[in-house]
Amino acid sequence: MGTREILTLQFGQYSNFIGTHWWNLQEAGFTYKSDDISEINHDTLYREGVSPRREVTFTPRLLSVDLRDGLKALPEVGELYGGLQLPSTSELNWNENAVEVKKEDCDDKSQFLKDLAGASNVEEVLNKDYDFERDVTVWSDYLYSRFHPRTVNVVKQFEYGNVNTPFDVFPLGKEVWKTEQFEEDFTDKIRNYVEECDSFQGFHMLTDCTNAFAGMSSSCLEYLQDEYERKSVLVFPVIPSHFPDNDYETEKERQDSLMSDSIRLMNLALSYNAYNEFSSLFIPLCTSEKGFRQPGLKRSFHNTEYNHKLPYHSSAILASALDTFTLKHRLKTSGFNLVDLCVDLNMVGRKCASASLCFPFCINKNVDLIDCLDQWDGPLTKSITPSCEIGTDRQMQHITIRGIPESRLKGPPHNAEKQRDLPAFKCKTVSEMLTFYYQCTQYASATNVTSVQKALPVKTPFPKFFNQKLDFTGNFTNSEQLSKPESIPVLAGLHTGAEIGVMLEKLHTETRKIKFKRFNAFISGGIENDDFEECLDNIFTLRENYEDNYFL
Repeated sequence: MGTREILTLQFGQYSNFIGTHWWNLQEAGFTYKSDDISEINHDTLYREGVSPRREVTFTPRLLSVDLRDGLKALPEVGELYGGLQLPSTSELNWNENAVEVKKEDCDDKSQFLKDLAGASNVEEVLNKDYDFERDVTVWSDYLYSRFHPRTVNVVKQFEYGNVNTPFDVFPLGKEVWKTEQFEEDFTDKIRNYVEECDSFQGFHMLTDCTNAFAGMSSSCLEYLQDEYERKSVLVFPVIPSHFPDNDYETEKERQDSLMSDSIRLMNLALSYNAYNEFSSLFIPLCTSEKGFRQPGLKRSFHNTEYNHKLPYHSSAILASALDTFTLKHRLKTSGFNLVDLCVDLNMVGRKCASASLCFPFCINKNVDLIDCLDQWDGPLTKSITPSCEIGTDRQMQHITIRGIPESRLKGPPHNAEKQRDLPAFKCKTVSEMLTFYYQCTQYASATNVTSVQKALPVKTPFPKFFNQKLDFTGNFTNSEQLSKPESIPVLAGLHTGAEIGVMLEKLHTETRKIKFKRFNAFISGGIENDDFEECLDNIFTLRENYEDNYFL
């Protein structure tokens, strides 16, 4: 099986929070022992190169975009290949006395990055405990992976966290895309990555969709459709589970928050419309229930207590889902490609799909999978798509389960006891048993199940927000454990059903209430009232594709 390379694009601070966890997770899963053969083809998302010191490197095939000062201590050219070499004094042609030199204060590295830079044994650092909840302010604070010099791209016109000139509306992103930095330099980087590939299959795109990065990613998608129309583009629009302005105290702060919320909602509607037009499939992600008109209550997960106000926490959950449900088109033994996933879920014009997660998929210690499923109460997974629940019938879905070995499937025949009375006892593999479970619990649904032996690695710098009764392999025990989980089983799914139409209708209804003419930043950016009305009409039309009479 060929490499089937994929190029990943990340737009925005929260997307990079998720991406950082995702690349950390993948590198934590690398195997270096000759007798430990990996199921995952890491060449799909990574590229091999050579540094200026003639050292072989293995870096993500990635282009990341963020604002100025959004990287903190991370150099724009990365650290793996060394920083830029400044010319010596003898090479300069100007009069030193006539030149004023200004130096910017360098942001201090987090303690984790300091230890990582000076470590002779990286494993010692990864086994230490750090106060990431306090130390992490941007995504580079916990970045373990090392990037190629072309990976990080900075929008220099806008500063991260600047409230006076915020990068907050859809037209701003489209305007920045038209600058030389992106229209030429960024697209050249895309071309360079693609031309390196032997069997390029398409793109993953993670993008903020509630600020101006929605406009930038939409313009990028339009470019990709023009230049790479035969390649699949799988888009993950992401929404933070909390915005700082949600914590208002005064009436003025409440009004400002409502105004910001309307802007975010308009950005989201405009971006969904673009993703529907230019992507192969888009799957919105958020760990809060509503996502738009304020994110709402956080979704709860078994044996996990996370702080939804910390991007470091919520992004780790989304990254775990992302790493799990993309496994099928990244396995060495799979003939399944990115285009196959997009075609399966994008039937009768259903460009939008939903995602779900069971995190972690805990099984009581010494209990088999067959007993776990037989005793399970309610749905296996919870939605991580905003304002969208996961249906129980008429679904087209791809399910991935990882970290459950075949030895945990069922008891041996001579010791199976009551298990032998269960119809599922005839199943011989984890994927077969889970498929049978969905056949029994869902009506008129087509379910494709993938099983991967390797669990999700959750060592440092992954958040330590799991129940203390989980052992180091993620099994649930009856007593508190001294050791924290080093890996956990995970179950994740991608779905398309009538519930997505309900989500799109909610988005359409909420956005329709907004008086567009009050938001001059959109109008001055070139979006007219008729354009906005057409956008809403397109979302409503997309909603109609999810009515039951169109499917199955």
